[in-house]
Amino acid sequence: MNQYSSKPKGNPALMEDTYVLTSNYIAVFDGATPKTVFRFPDGRTPGQIVAQTLADVVKKLPDDCTARRAADIMSDAVADALQGHSGEASGMIFNRLRKEIWSIGDCQFALLNADGSIERHHTEKLIDRQLSDWRASIVHSYLSRGLMTPDEIMADDPGRRIIQPFITRQTIYQNRIGELGFGVFDGRHIPDEFIEIYPVGSRVAEVILASDGYPIIHRTLEETEAALQQLLQDDPLCIGALRGTKGIKQGHSAHDDRTYVKFSL
Repeated sequence: MNQYSSKPKGNPALMEDTYVLTSNYIAVFDGATPKTVFRFPDGRTPGQIVAQTLADVVKKLPDDCTARRAADIMSDAVADALQGHSGEASGMIFNRLRKEIWSIGDCQFALLNADGSIERHHTEKLIDRQLSDWRASIVHSYLSRGLMTPDEIMADDPGRRIIQPFITRQTIYQNRIGELGFGVFDGRHIPDEFIEIYPVGSRVAEVILASDGYPIIHRTLEETEAALQQLLQDDPLCIGALRGTKGIKQGHSAHDDRTYVKFSL
């Protein structure tokens, strides 16, 4: 293992990212931000429950497991853990024996090749892009008309408030084939179309797995962190280069939890 880091955006107890390292698997899971106020009796959010369940299941997967089989095993475990409630997480899993990366949802990875080149892969949901654009236009309108200051928006984001009902309802697109459909671990069957499998060839020297708390992956954790901090400084409301469905809340150091795991082959 070369580098790894997992940092919360705010309260560490509410961290919804997690990662797992075994002799055959290396994985990063990103639990979704809560869409409702529901919490489990122990205080954990649905996203935390799903991400932690996935990490536990990966530790028990057979080494020769296929991506399809792994997705089914993990989905069944998530369904049991959620106990009928809604919750979801994205995941990026490396299988050493098969030399494959399995991607479900909107985590990301990068391949560092022996010749010095880097290949980045990031699956973005169309629905998130549309809602991010909508939120940005709302916040820009409040700022341009002097209706709210940046500090006031960070305390009570009007864009997030307006798009929240649509964020809550976007679950109708989860694991459903269609223009706005996307794959995610939510306890339901994940169609083959949403299980992305990337072979890791002999020219690859190192692999980086990361959650989407990092807008872009660089060759080292330090470079990746520095790029994020610059973006957070330049765009704290997350309506420009860091455009997203939420900005930085007061008391938080970032807009999202983030995890970075880099390893050699």
